[in-house]
Amino acid sequence: MKSQYYRKPFDHLTYVAVSIAASLIVPLFIIGATIAVSLLIPGPTIDATILTIYFIATCTLYNAFLMVVIARGHHNDGEDVGHYFSLLIPANNEERVLAETLNHVLNLDYPPELFEVTVINDSSTDKTKEIVQKFQEKHSNLKLLNTPLWNGGKGKSAALNVGLADFLLTWRGLEVKPRHRWIIGVFDSDAAPQANMLKKVSFQFNRQDVAGVQTLVRIKNREKSFLARLQDIEFLTFARVIQYARNKYAGSVALGGNGQFVRATAFDTAALKPLEEYWRNGSLTEDLELGVRLLTLKWKNVYIDTTSVSQEGTETPMTMFRQRERWAWGTLQTLKLFVLKPSFWKTKINLKVKIDISMYLIHVLLPVFVILCWIWSGLSFFGIIKTSNFFPLAFTLANGFSFLPLIGYGLWKERAEYPKWQIIPLLFITTAYTYHWIPCVTSALVKMTTAKPVWTKTPRFAKR
Repeated sequence: MKSQYYRKPFDHLTYVAVSIAASLIVPLFIIGATIAVSLLIPGPTIDATILTIYFIATCTLYNAFLMVVIARGHHNDGEDVGHYFSLLIPANNEERVLAETLNHVLNLDYPPELFEVTVINDSSTDKTKEIVQKFQEKHSNLKLLNTPLWNGGKGKSAALNVGLADFLLTWRGLEVKPRHRWIIGVFDSDAAPQANMLKKVSFQFNRQDVAGVQTLVRIKNREKSFLARLQDIEFLTFARVIQYARNKYAGSVALGGNGQFVRATAFDTAALKPLEEYWRNGSLTEDLELGVRLLTLKWKNVYIDTTSVSQEGTETPMTMFRQRERWAWGTLQTLKLFVLKPSFWKTKINLKVKIDISMYLIHVLLPVFVILCWIWSGLSFFGIIKTSNFFPLAFTLANGFSFLPLIGYGLWKERAEYPKWQIIPLLFITTAYTYHWIPCVTSALVKMTTAKPVWTKTPRFAKR
């Protein structure tokens, strides 16, 4: 079976063309529908008040709420060595970055007898296997699991399921006593975790109601590429602030694909197919979906920013578009799978957790409503339609900048690396940068209704 990670040059050009077309369908549809209405009803007046109310609720009030929670919150931080860690690293043709990752992971500041590392060699055709074997000569707690070519390359979730199933079906999963002390961790093949990570994470799992722990993510090539630097700011601001606030408010943190840890007993309760499927096959953001699934089972997820894992950021607009389109598509999948189903609202979990999950996931639709505002404003300018709004224009425009305090707070916390004189210009540059989500989300929305999800691997930029 041909790996779904791989695309021929022609496939890549087709992907670009289809993606551009898909990202234009929603705006063109809105324009066409609005013009059609104007032909049937000359000079129609569209009341945009409902859109302003939407932006007030999902942007201004939500962002203000996050800042209030942060102001009242406090760190529950510490270190421990009370858990056994099984760390999974899925790898498909990762010879460029894997050696550096193994150097970091195998030298974590944690008793070596209390953690093991398994590299899931997912049908690689490069030197991934040989790199792992070389490290095995010096590290007895490193394991190599090879998936056959005929059954590999199906995406990250499939590879992780193979790795966890291997743990469960061997003696290791039976040896850890009591079982709630066993923690499954996930690192990407380009990960560079801080040395104190396992100690920090172990402390968080002392709470028996905690299913998952997510650590802060940084971008390792932020000094090499300005685009990668903006991605680092994105993780330090939007992601960090939202995750920290959600942690303090409802314990409903979203799990990410790197620096993610889940208790084995939580996996037991959340299994889709015991001993076979724990991360949902077919999900393009298997980490996010798993995190929400755990929350619906009354577990809590925790976020810590006192330790971090670095990963490569994309360095070209097209690779970033493909990555973010996949993230948007996966978020839409999760929104549809949970929030848009009546069964989600019938689950016996705290109402504030349901609302928090809904608010977090529904943010993926924000770019579509931004497009709607732009289009209606443009058509109004040319006299094709008229718009009205209960709220004054200045108030409506202010909603679009309500997230500036989040960016400022995130940058201020890292002012040793991002000097104070850079904060103001970076506020506006980052604001402009966030608009890349508009084509990513609109393309994902169209593809979700017209195509089957296919995992595409993000290219590496590290030198050979």
